[in-house]
Amino acid sequence: MNPNVIIFLISQLMIIIAAYSVYGRISLLGYINTSFFVSGFLLFIGGAVFIIRTGSFDFFMKSTRKVFAPKGQREVLDSMRAPSEAMSANPAWFFIAGLPAFVLMIVALVVYYIQQ
Repeated sequence: MNPNVIIFLISQLMIIIAAYSVYGRISLLGYINTSFFVSGFLLFIGGAVFIIRTGSFDFFMKSTRKVFAPKGQREVLDSMRAPSEAMSANPAWFFIAGLPAFVLMIVALVVYYIQQ
């Protein structure tokens, strides 16, 4: 089986278990609320990992280190690795798990409002 399908099924199972544990039953509104938080969390983590890995956060971290470092440790700061070099996580996993869950949440939300 495709690993992306397995990730999708695990995220949906996690959403259903969380909806049942919070609301005591499985309902469309419970699925929508829970999938919003789960998919939003996964997409946020994926976005943060993506931003760190692209190197756009490196300049901010170097500047912050230089401003708040004691004067005697400036040489040590130059030898520190940049956050983009230290981050080894791949953001694709978070997007693969979060994006389909978010799309299904939108579809469920449309179905919920059509029923009203």
